[in-house]
Amino acid sequence: MTLSRYATLGGSVALAALLAACDPADTVPDPQPEPVPAPEQMPEPETDADDVSADLAGEAEPVMDAAANGTADAGVDAQPEAVMEAGLIESLSEYCGQAFEGEITSPPVELDEAFAGRRLVMHVRECFEDEVRVPFHVGDDHSRTWLITRLDDGRLRLKHDHRHEDGSEDTLTQYGGESIVPPISARVEFPADQFSKDLFEREGIPVSMDNIWIMEVTDTSFVYTLTRPNRLFEVTFDLTNPVDTPPTPWGWEDED
Repeated sequence: MTLSRYATLGGSVALAALLAACDPADTVPDPQPEPVPAPEQMPEPETDADDVSADLAGEAEPVMDAAANGTADAGVDAQPEAVMEAGLIESLSEYCGQAFEGEITSPPVELDEAFAGRRLVMHVRECFEDEVRVPFHVGDDHSRTWLITRLDDGRLRLKHDHRHEDGSEDTLTQYGGESIVPPISARVEFPADQFSKDLFEREGIPVSMDNIWIMEVTDTSFVYTLTRPNRLFEVTFDLTNPVDTPPTPWGWEDED
């Protein structure tokens, strides 16, 4: 056998041995996909308990503010309406029908001699919605009556009605004044009006043209004041101690 034949035979034997090693029953496994690497795990964000509390508190603030505003508004709405203080006519009317004794509370002067040492009594005699009539008795002199009237614009007018014992009017009568504005309390000032100024000038007492009369009702007293430059006359009546009703003032008998 030649050398090339041995070589061919050797190759055939090697091929046969290789084929014999492969079992026909063996199956070739299906190709498997390459594994996909797992995504990188992202770390969870750290949470601070204080930050959460702050966030929750921030979210709750509008609700709390709204509640607070509601409470405040409710408090404002719940406040009672302001009550206007009783005026002079209303305050005097509370004592309608009663009489009260008073005394001079201004420094004594010679001009007050007609009043000094005499019993001074005011009598809230007649009361209407817009007028009060208050006689002022000086001992046995029943000539004086104060007339307080509400005008259409809300201001008050004070007139001094002076009568003789027979009921006729005195020369000096119906003098007084009007408040500058509608009063808002039971204290009212009455500067002399033009009628009074003309009367005083005509009767030779021009000093009285500057008169201002003041009336005031407090919880315990009624105060009548006459003031002008270099003149002060004041009588204070005790409203806590009613006295007997005095006689009818002169000239007012027909009103009984």
